[in-house]
Formats: sequence, structure tokens, C-alpha cells
Amino acid sequence: PARATHAFTADRAAFLGPPGSARAPAALESRAPLDGRTGEVEHPCFAQQVSFALPAGGDVEVLFVLGAGDVTVARRIARELAGASAAARSLDRVRRYWGGLCSRLRVSTPEPALDPLLEGWLLYQTIACRLWGRTAFYQSGGALGFRDQLQDALALLPFAPELVRAQLLLHARHQFVEGDVLHWWHPPAGRGLRTRFADDLAWLPWAVAEYVAFTGDRAVLAEPVPYRAARALEPGEDEAFLDTRETSPVESLYEHAARALDRALTRGVHDLPLFGTGDWNDGMNRVGREGRGESVWMGFFLVDVIRRFTPLADHAGDTARAARWREADARLVAALETHGWDGAWYRRGWYDDGAPLGSSDSDECRIDALVQAWSVLSGAAPRARAEAAMDAVERRLVSERDELIRLLTPAFDRTPHDPGYIKGYVRGVRENGGQYTHAALWVVRALAQLGRRERAARLLAMLSPIAHSSTPGRRDVYGLEPYVVAADVYGEPPHVRRGGWSWYTGSAGWMLRVALESVLGVTVEDGALCVRPCIPDAWSGYSLAWRIPGSESVVELEVLNPARCSARVVAAELDGQPLEVADGVQVPLPSDGRAHALRVTLGA
Repeated sequence: PARATHAFTADRAAFLGPPGSARAPAALESRAPLDGRTGEVEHPCFAQQVSFALPAGGDVEVLFVLGAGDVTVARRIARELAGASAAARSLDRVRRYWGGLCSRLRVSTPEPALDPLLEGWLLYQTIACRLWGRTAFYQSGGALGFRDQLQDALALLPFAPELVRAQLLLHARHQFVEGDVLHWWHPPAGRGLRTRFADDLAWLPWAVAEYVAFTGDRAVLAEPVPYRAARALEPGEDEAFLDTRETSPVESLYEHAARALDRALTRGVHDLPLFGTGDWNDGMNRVGREGRGESVWMGFFLVDVIRRFTPLADHAGDTARAARWREADARLVAALETHGWDGAWYRRGWYDDGAPLGSSDSDECRIDALVQAWSVLSGAAPRARAEAAMDAVERRLVSERDELIRLLTPAFDRTPHDPGYIKGYVRGVRENGGQYTHAALWVVRALAQLGRRERAARLLAMLSPIAHSSTPGRRDVYGLEPYVVAADVYGEPPHVRRGGWSWYTGSAGWMLRVALESVLGVTVEDGALCVRPCIPDAWSGYSLAWRIPGSESVVELEVLNPARCSARVVAAELDGQPLEVADGVQVPLPSDGRAHALRVTLGA
């Protein structure tokens, strides 16, 4: 506005004023301009103040441009966005980008707690917060996590596979030549944390195999990628924040992933992988820090990695590795059944001193949902034991009354064993006996894989933030946004059903995948669209429209359940022509840029 005056401060104390009340900041009461302070301050912020005269009956448009960059970049962007019309064009570009991306999937189901999330919110949370912002009100970070953003990116396969490809290559560049990886790192310099985590590196071959299976893009396996170099961890040193540098050799993405899998295949006294300073559960960082503790979950996970990635070794002619990995698969399956089974469910692992964790003999953490779910997801457990393990999860960890799926029970509290910093959390908070939504979604996926279609859909809806906020009473207890997934929900009185932190959680990408792939049953395998719904009998069906990236063809899927029995696909037709049905229905992905109608009928 004409004759407007501007002021700012980077000092929170200057903005709030004494006594520092956020409810009545001094800057909003005073006519004095902000002090313009920048540099090192104890409590930083950014506050900008614009003063102007507003004539009676008039209006004023004030434009704020916020961003980050060096001085040259900042000045250029400020010039480009000067004026209301430039800002409006920029805002329009943003809206068109998100509109185009989120409109790739349209879903209509009988479950109102799912549709809005599937039609944009989960995708937006994953990209904007997890992949780009990497921070939120509840957790201010900015780093890239090796395992975290690989999983996040895979949720983008039906929408923007090129972003997944770029993510694979980025993460491979943050692997050491020894095979281990940076647990997390900060761009652009690549400073990050080298650790003894067991599972970080194994997510690279797992994610590469998932990407190739969906896209058929084998060319990515030959992409040349350098490694990083830094000092090794000292004996007894669990982790170190290090400067790293790119180094030779430059090898293919396939070789990076294969090197990671080789490094991950450690063995303890039970022939199962070492726990290290955490496997998937970071809070269990002292279960195996002395190098003897073992992880049953890691055994199941590695079986899944091997079975997904070994066909790529066959294709590459890497016969020696393929044979070695298949031998490891057989050894792991035998060890899991001989040592991992506790009688009614699978143990979580063993401490360095040989004491079991996640066992009926344990004083605390007698059962852990993570390992039961992956006994199913890996396909390694015999059917009877997989069923029994998930029965135990249903009895002991799923609480429909409390509307959550606990990660473990009972919570760590007084046990003489030291599992790690998880024990420092209050009982029922985060991983320590609360719902950790990431793992809860794997429980839902496992139930769907076992064909428990009533329970899978019911529990998926129960995990939705929309369900947690569906009444004023629920909303007040939950206390978080109804449109983004929460990382955790508290599980012990007096905070049962209270949401922990939202936005910055890998649960968003997994909820999208579990809903689309496991419950609605829509996947892509070897260039074919596969439909194997796992919906409740009570559903009349659902409809879905997917605009395929690249070809821009549209599949308009209608799933019908006329007999209210959704046990299997009994009939299907594409553009009016009948299709063969066996294990669901499979059709080649269309690439002609046209819309195609796929009708699927369920029955007994």
C-alpha cells in the first residue's frame, strides 16, 4: 500500500514482550515498530509488521512473500513476485499443481472416514510434509531419513513414479561403500548420522524391488551412483554425527542395493539377524547394542526383502548372490520357526544377555504387533501360526473401545532390562504401549492378506483421523487435525485416545497404500492392473477412477457386491467385454490415453 511502513524482528522476546505472553503479544498492543533484530538470538522467530492507513469504506491488499534462499535468490524471487497479479499467478500455479496431482485418484466407498483422505489429503501430507518440508509443529527436523523417505516415496507410485525413481537414486548416494547408510542426513552438505541400526540399509533393496515391480523400469538398476565416505564408528560407539563426502567407486543402483542386502544378513546365536542399536523401533536402541541381541522382526523383514529382490539378481545374472540369498531365506525361515515362535505368537527378539523380548515369559512387552504383522506380510510363517499370531494381536492389542491398536503390551516401566529410550516414555505414549500408527497399518495389511476382510476395513476406518473427530466428544479427546494422520495415539489413562503428533509421520503414505492396495485391492504387477478387493460383506461395492501417469489413460473401476458376499471376484468385464477371473482380475495397463470401464462383481 502507498505510504505503508515496514518493520520486522527475528527475536521472539521482542515480539511477545514481558512477560512473554503468547496470548497477548506486546507487538499487537504497541504502536512502536518492531526492533529489526537479526542474528543470534536465544529464541528466534520471524515477525513482519506492516502499518498503513485504511480509509473509511476503502480496502487495502497486503502481500507477504515468505521463502528461503541466499541473498541473490531471495532478491530475484521477491522481484518476480512483486505485485498482486504476480502473486495471484503464483498461487494459481500451486493450485493447478496440487489439483492435477490429487485428481489422479477419485474414490467413492460406503466408508466416509476414508474417501476424503484417499482423494488428496494423504497424498498431500506425504509429499508436502514428509518429502518436501520434513518438519511440522510437533517435530521440527528437516533431515532426510534413509528408511523413512524411501517408504514415503513408494506411496507416490500410482501418482508420480518419477519422484520415486529420483528418491531411490538420492538415497543410494547416501550409502557408504561398506554397505551401511546414513540413518538421516541434512541437505545440501550431507552431514548426518552414522549408526548401527539393523534395518536402515535393507529398505533400499526392498524399495528398489517395489519400484521395478510397479513400473517395469529395469533401466534404473543400471543408473551409476557414487557412495559416501566418512570415518568408521569406533568400538563401543553407537552413532556419530559426521561430515561425509562423495567417493568412488561409482556403481549401479543394483550393486548399491545388493551391497546393502549383503551387509544386512547378520547372524546371532539363534541364526537370526542382530538387533544392533535398533531395528525398526528406534526406541529399542539398547536391546542389542553389545552386538549379541537378535531381532525376530528383522528376520521376517529380511525374508521379504530377499524374496522381492532376488529375482532382480537372476535378471542381472548375479547367480552367486542369488544362490546365497536363497540359502539365507531358508535358514531364516527355519530359525524363525524353531526359535521365534513363543507358543501363541512370535517373540520380538532377545537382549544381549539372552533374555527374550516380546515373550509370554517377559515381565513387560509380552507381545509386539510389529513382528506378528510381518510374520504374515513376509509370507514366511506357516498359515496356522500366522493366523494364531494375528488372533493374539486382536485379543491383546486391538481395542475398539479405546479406538486404537497398541504397538505392544504391557508398556515398559519397571523391568530390570534396558530396552532403550522407549522405556523413558510415559506408559502408553508413542511406542511405549500407545498406538504407533505406522505399525497399526501393517496390522491392517496383515489382516487383509489373511482374508479377514471384515476386520481389515473396520480397523482401517477406526485409524482414520476423520473417525477420531466424528463427534464433538471424540474431537475434544483426540485434539488433532481431522484431515491428516497422527503418528501416535496415547494408550494409557488418563490420556487414552489423545493424539500425539500429526503431519510429520510415515503413517500417511502407508495409510494410502493399505487402503488402496490391501482393502480396495487395487495394485499394479508386471504391467497389469490387478483387482482383488478385501471389503466387508456389508459394502454394496465401491467405485474408483485412476488417471495413469504418463499415458493419461483413465481406468474407471466399479466393484459390485450384489449378494453381500465379497469373498472373491466372480465376474469381470472391461469396456463391456467379459474377462477371465481367477485370483481376482488382471488387465494390461491401458496406454492409449482413453477412458476404460472395468466392472468387477464379487460373490461367494
